[in-house]
Amino acid sequence: MTQPASTNYQVPTELYDVLSQLHYEEGLPADDPRYVDTLAARNSQDLFQRLAKRFGYWQEKNMVVATQKTHLLFFGHIGSGKTTELRHYAQEFNRSGLYCALEVNVNERLDRNNCQFPDLLLAMAQSLLEVLHEEGILLGDAQLQPLLDWFKRTVETRIGEHALHGEVKTGAESKLSLLGLGKLFASATASFRTGATYRNEVRDEIRNSFGQLAEAFNDFLRVAEQALEAERGVKRILFILDGTDKLRDEDSRRLFELDIAQMQQIDTLALYTAPLHLAYDGNVGSRIEHMILPMIKLYAQDGSEQASGWEALSQILLRRADRSLFADNQVIRTLVEHSGGHPRELLCLLKYCCEIADDRIDSATAEQAIDELAAEYRRFLEPEDYTLLAARDQDKIHGGNDERGKKLLYKLALLEYNHGSWQRSHPVIRRLEGYQRAKQAAADVAGN
Repeated sequence: MTQPASTNYQVPTELYDVLSQLHYEEGLPADDPRYVDTLAARNSQDLFQRLAKRFGYWQEKNMVVATQKTHLLFFGHIGSGKTTELRHYAQEFNRSGLYCALEVNVNERLDRNNCQFPDLLLAMAQSLLEVLHEEGILLGDAQLQPLLDWFKRTVETRIGEHALHGEVKTGAESKLSLLGLGKLFASATASFRTGATYRNEVRDEIRNSFGQLAEAFNDFLRVAEQALEAERGVKRILFILDGTDKLRDEDSRRLFELDIAQMQQIDTLALYTAPLHLAYDGNVGSRIEHMILPMIKLYAQDGSEQASGWEALSQILLRRADRSLFADNQVIRTLVEHSGGHPRELLCLLKYCCEIADDRIDSATAEQAIDELAAEYRRFLEPEDYTLLAARDQDKIHGGNDERGKKLLYKLALLEYNHGSWQRSHPVIRRLEGYQRAKQAAADVAGN
């Protein structure tokens, strides 16, 4: 798990401490001392303000304008920092006092290797019920009953009446309990992680009665927002669903292509992380609102260095490993350059370095780490992939996308910059023999 934020955090000065604290698959908490503001390096300083306005929030005036339901996809390369950014955005929304931003982590609540929209909806309900309980906000039986009735008709029949026993009653008055109802939804989402037969049956039940669920859930959202406004002045609930960019490709396409119609029946504000390659799919981008978290740029399209990008990535490295652990600044520069501006790839290189080095990371260690990361790409790249990558590196203008290009974007072999206006191969791939051969073949053709 990601280490908790602490004002007493000390940058590790031993390689074994660096390695033990590297958890690059997880985003950083909003107040983590390892966080580096990368928006200037992405040339996206106004990204939060623009995203917030999509959800009706004008930060400079700290006001909410009337906005109807909004479902928005947040595209970006896997591992590019979406989770970390969204945790800061959730903090900003909550700090305004006008929003209740709920982070729903798919990796923690569901099975990201088998996840569909019905699963997400149950997790959203569970998350909201938990927050209302934690805030001490009370709702009456009449306000909870429609959601409970739907649960009993659709889900409880699949897990047995014992699931309801003792969970929805509390105290002498036998009132429905937010905590009890939350436990019911928690039991359902937990079962989705382990029981394939149960999971498929419940999904079918939900799809067959989705109109009833949408109506019950929307009614519950309205009374929850009314209660939050009365207690805290909150105007809107915002769900931030993280981890939906790491689903299997089949599940990603089902969620963001086939389930969009159901998704948009839910009258709420919701933001979903999404894999970058789907931004190029007309079946997705044209049917739902979206924004992109750009990559960190080390170079501009004309090849000139971008100082803000080098500084941001160097700081990402140096907040996890003390400068004394590097033989010199050139070693840091080498690692940063071969990350291609991708934060997770940089931390992956650091991990390899810690495994290889004895006491300090020198140029030989860095070169070996780069070769090991390159080998990971060699294992899945096809001859035609090298041809496309070499060609994209020579293109000054983005000439369009095809299925192979989208696959390489998904695999991080191809990286895009400036909101997709240009693309380049991952720097470590340029070391591979297949790439060098493709590059030479292209040069030979150009010379004839």
